[in-house]
Amino acid sequence: MKLAHSLTFAVVSLTLCPALALGNPLQGTWEWVNIKNSCREEYIFGVDGTGFITSGDERSVASYTISEKPDANGYYAVTLKIVEDKGGQDCGESVENNTGESYQKYVMFHPSGKLYVSCDTPDTSSCVGPFKRI
Repeated sequence: MKLAHSLTFAVVSLTLCPALALGNPLQGTWEWVNIKNSCREEYIFGVDGTGFITSGDERSVASYTISEKPDANGYYAVTLKIVEDKGGQDCGESVENNTGESYQKYVMFHPSGKLYVSCDTPDTSSCVGPFKRI
């Protein structure tokens, strides 16, 4: 009886959380430290497409989408939109308000699922990372 209840809960949970059902590898909390100035960034990607970003003193609320599968070279396409930039100086030492800005990124995960790099193009010519799962 307990097993049937647990399986029902799992099926309902996956139905209500489609990103989990698809295996969203970005969902979770990630950290990156800028080696130029030791500034820390934290990204929290929710299963529902919401994101919370801390970059230095800057705090932002975002929305995101990630492709269901990686491309032939292993890159997932990620679109990130800043819904609200709450201000503060970021790790790039900018105080610019990025509310409404959208970014197209390409991320590649380490086979462990605990690291990824974020690139401007789907190749290694313009990447930042690694971002570490925390």
